[in-house]
Amino acid sequence: MRINNTDRVSFYEKQMALLLGSEMSGRCFLVFILILSSFLGLQGYAADTAVVLMYHRFGEDRYPETSIKIEQFESQLELLKREGFSVVGLSDLLNSLTKGEPLPPNAVVITIDDAYRSIYEVAYPRLREYGFPFTVFVSTDAVDSRFPAYLSWDQMTEMARGGATYANHGASHISMITRLDGESDEDRINRVVEDVKKGRARLSNELRPIPNAFAYPYGEFDGKIAEELQKMGYVCFGQHSGAVGPDSDQRAIPRFAVAEAYADIDEFRIKVRSLPMPVAALTPREPVVTENPPEIEVTLGEGNIRTGELTCFVGGQGRVPIRWIEEGKRFSVVPKQALGPGRHRVNCTVPRNDGRYYWFSHPWFVESSGE
Repeated sequence: MRINNTDRVSFYEKQMALLLGSEMSGRCFLVFILILSSFLGLQGYAADTAVVLMYHRFGEDRYPETSIKIEQFESQLELLKREGFSVVGLSDLLNSLTKGEPLPPNAVVITIDDAYRSIYEVAYPRLREYGFPFTVFVSTDAVDSRFPAYLSWDQMTEMARGGATYANHGASHISMITRLDGESDEDRINRVVEDVKKGRARLSNELRPIPNAFAYPYGEFDGKIAEELQKMGYVCFGQHSGAVGPDSDQRAIPRFAVAEAYADIDEFRIKVRSLPMPVAALTPREPVVTENPPEIEVTLGEGNIRTGELTCFVGGQGRVPIRWIEEGKRFSVVPKQALGPGRHRVNCTVPRNDGRYYWFSHPWFVESSGE
């Protein structure tokens, strides 16, 4: 089958619209991608890239936005095993990012936020069966309060013997960008830093050793908080999507969120096969929106990618225009309309000949009036 460039762009638009929130329907193109990948053969990723998955709850069907159905989770684990992915620990990824140590081909890291009890009851037995390591980012106040929906320290100690590791999610799971009434920005930063220190202290007392990794609650951060945590030695993880490579911003490593609404097995396969888009510079890096609609400029790094097929999507707005500032090298993206209060992101992708995608994502946070 020969496809000219125009037809290929149209095909890929349909596929990425499905994945990234456009109203366009392209599920049928998933079949095309899978057939193409099979025809071309499944090549391993570069040994310095990985995909990080982010889960929250398991089998808690009352929370479809954060929980995954048990059968969906089982299908994903089976896919990772059957199709030759290397599920590695968070420490392996950190060593790759900070020390340049190689990762195995097709590396995937499993992370779980908040420390809900269903990790122990549902996820842990299945992960142990497959021999897959995983990391729980723990909000320690909920555990110390013995809330019934959360893990206990004894359960976490047991899971540590079966492949689990733990990392800091802060003590109280606060929004790190929101000021309290009458609070100065300096006071906000100090309060956030103390919450991070408290979380680390509790984890270190109960479950040492603890890696220098931090997951932002709600995925929210700003440049000042990111800088403070970087000074504390943390590699930080967000909730925007995309793959990870040596040039990824260690202040906000991307992760693919996995929940019932985003757990289609074919979409999952495409995400875990994705590669980091080579980005040399991003302006502005600040995710908190001060001008709405916001604009970012992205400078691409070295890499043989088909920039003519670059597409960008904003949640709730579908595909958005790209303006090339320097053809094939630097582009800007602006949402079609102002963003409402809350969390947003722009996702940009470029297809490869084998059906995989280079993927870049940037979060935007719009504060409510009066905050």
